[in-house]
Parts: sequence; structure tokens; C-alpha cells
Amino acid sequence: MIDEDQLQKRIKAIMMDLMIVLYDHGIKEAHMGAMMRLLGVDDESAAKHDDESVVLDEKFGEMITKLNKQVLPTVPSGTTFH
Repeated sequence: MIDEDQLQKRIKAIMMDLMIVLYDHGIKEAHMGAMMRLLGVDDESAAKHDDESVVLDEKFGEMITKLNKQVLPTVPSGTTFH
């Protein structure tokens, strides 16, 4: 079973991955309420964050470039891709 700290770290990693995809496709703003819904958060809870967003500008791109140089791939060895 995954503990709360591990769960929070995994959620943050998934949100970062989503923001990277948005950035790579030219989307410059990540809507927090929408991202929460993508992660399965109920609409009532996500709606509390509908007015929040993260700007995905050049600084975000620079940060990702720096992080990618330091972060090892998270795909476990032996994983089969279909």
C-alpha cells in the first residue's frame, strides 16, 4: 500500500508530466481545476480551483530542461510497451 507522502509525490509528478505535454503542444497555461478533474478529483472539489492556473512560459521550459538532466527515467526495467 502507498502512504500519503508517496501518493502526494506521485500526484505532483503526474501533474508535472501533464504540464510538460501542454507546454510541448504550445499551450501556455495549465488550468488547475481541469487538471484535478483529469486526475479523478470530484467536480465539487475541483471547482474550488477553477480560478487557478499555472503559466507555462519560457521559464517553465528552462526549468524542465534542467530537471530532465537530473531526473532518471521512471519506467521500470523490464517494462513492455505495446
